[in-house]
Amino acid sequence: MMSEENLKRINEVISHYFDANTAVDWIPAKSIMPALIEAGIFTKDEKKGLPIRKVLRKLDQEASLSKIPTVHAERRSESVYWYFVREGKAYTPKEVINPISKKEQHILTIQNNDEFYLVNLCDELLRQKASRKHTFDTLVGNLHKRGKGRTKIPLDAYYEDLKLVIEFSRKNKVVDALDEKEQARIVQIKRYSQLKKKAIQKKSLELIEIDYASFECDATNKLIRNTEQDTLVLRGLLKDFLKH
Repeated sequence: MMSEENLKRINEVISHYFDANTAVDWIPAKSIMPALIEAGIFTKDEKKGLPIRKVLRKLDQEASLSKIPTVHAERRSESVYWYFVREGKAYTPKEVINPISKKEQHILTIQNNDEFYLVNLCDELLRQKASRKHTFDTLVGNLHKRGKGRTKIPLDAYYEDLKLVIEFSRKNKVVDALDEKEQARIVQIKRYSQLKKKAIQKKSLELIEIDYASFECDATNKLIRNTEQDTLVLRGLLKDFLKH
């Protein structure tokens, strides 16, 4: 544990910082690391303020944060964000720290995309839950760069009981207007689309291809999401599979 003498020196460095920066009422703990290194309290910084964070965590565990009176702990979810606040002032965050984990953010991104939205509507119409991003062992892509292994190609929505596959696409892109990398991507998508059709045919499944342009879109080709109208469009496309 850090000595009482060094804790006293940390308090002095913080006090000097606020004396020299009169317009600042609070700072993230990591921002004072250069001054702490210059004072010889730490030899170097690691991971944007880890040395001082370790000290604060230890004091927190020992219920001794009062030894650094200016410290403020912003506790969010499972994380603690450390700040130093000028004496007599309050910590007022400029923005809310997002407590959502990367995994949760990834799930939200998926759930907010147009494909997820349309499959939800299809599920309601068909009264079944699709297997999303379904794969078959026989439906695989190109060899990996090292020449070993192939990645399975996912299908957008597979309804096993109905023997139905639904694929979504945007077919209104002008290939000539795309750069070389984007054109290569379009070529790969077309090739994979053909592989999907062959695999679906071999398994005696029905395929319905749905273009996003069938629905009302904004200037960026994203769906407006008029649920009532979108459901009507899907009802027409899926009419042969609907239960009456």
